[in-house]
Amino acid sequence: MPEHPACTMTPNPLDEFGVISRFFTDRSFYPSAWPSQGAGDDCAFLDIGPMRLAVTADMMALGSHFLENASPYTVGRKALAVNLSDLAAAGSEPKAFFLSISLPRIDENWLEGFSKGLMEEARRFNCPLRGGDTVKSFVRPGQAPYTAISITAMGELPAGKGLTRAGARVGDDVWVSGTPGDAFAALGQIFGYWTFAEPLFGYFRSRMDLPEPRVALGPGLLNAATACCDISDGLVGDLKHILERSGVSARLFWPAFPKSDAMKLLPEAIQQRCILSGGDDYELLFTAPSHCRGEVERIAERAGTRVSRIGEIVPAGDPLKVIDANGAEVACGASFNHFGEAGS
Repeated sequence: MPEHPACTMTPNPLDEFGVISRFFTDRSFYPSAWPSQGAGDDCAFLDIGPMRLAVTADMMALGSHFLENASPYTVGRKALAVNLSDLAAAGSEPKAFFLSISLPRIDENWLEGFSKGLMEEARRFNCPLRGGDTVKSFVRPGQAPYTAISITAMGELPAGKGLTRAGARVGDDVWVSGTPGDAFAALGQIFGYWTFAEPLFGYFRSRMDLPEPRVALGPGLLNAATACCDISDGLVGDLKHILERSGVSARLFWPAFPKSDAMKLLPEAIQQRCILSGGDDYELLFTAPSHCRGEVERIAERAGTRVSRIGEIVPAGDPLKVIDANGAEVACGASFNHFGEAGS
């Protein structure tokens, strides 16, 4: 069967990931620097004596990652949550973060709401703010003001441990936490792709505004998962990163995908668009050997997190496919990518 064009694994060389690979991947050897691995994953690992740190950095902007009229409280919570999700994808426990923010002006009401949400999330996951920077964003006459937020979060790992996108092996199961797709269901309504009545839209909007980083699940998977990432740009798109880094492919089974009660009420075509390529879920997508199924379920139960087995890893020669209940291939759709067609 020919590959569906949306399921192929040939990235645009000058999309978001092509830019990182071409211009910002430093393979030089620095003899006096801290040893590192994990570049190109959700986190980089730094080995400092017997200690291993996981470090992640994310840049977010109003109008790009958040709606212009987004509640500052939810912006604050989500800004930190997406970084904690990266740490969880590495199997790391959060320890501290640093905030840099660019503001067009001092708006005390906005800052009060933003800091309240940010600090609530920090306290909830025992991850204190330890420094950063604040600058003014200058704009020319006629240009819209903008707010940009950059967070660097750090976590701790056992020596030599850490989950990356590499490591998936043929025969491994593919798992996902939670119910992906809910966040994009809200965004689709905001963009006018479809319309839901309340309370459906209210539920989907809450999932978009306040993602739940899987901080308890990630560290539990350290000795069970073979590869892991979080879902920020779409499940199929983020899975492709695991497949590329691991040198394998995958077969996913649409009937096995978890769906929230609200998602089940939507037409199947919308379900597939949201779940397979919607993004902004910040759920964990991971692989694990088939003999670890019971262990994965016990880890998830201890973490209080739902996990679902949605597919299997197959040899690299086979195209990535999503198969429906009748054995037919499901179109994957395009996941989000800054500077790519879906991110334009």
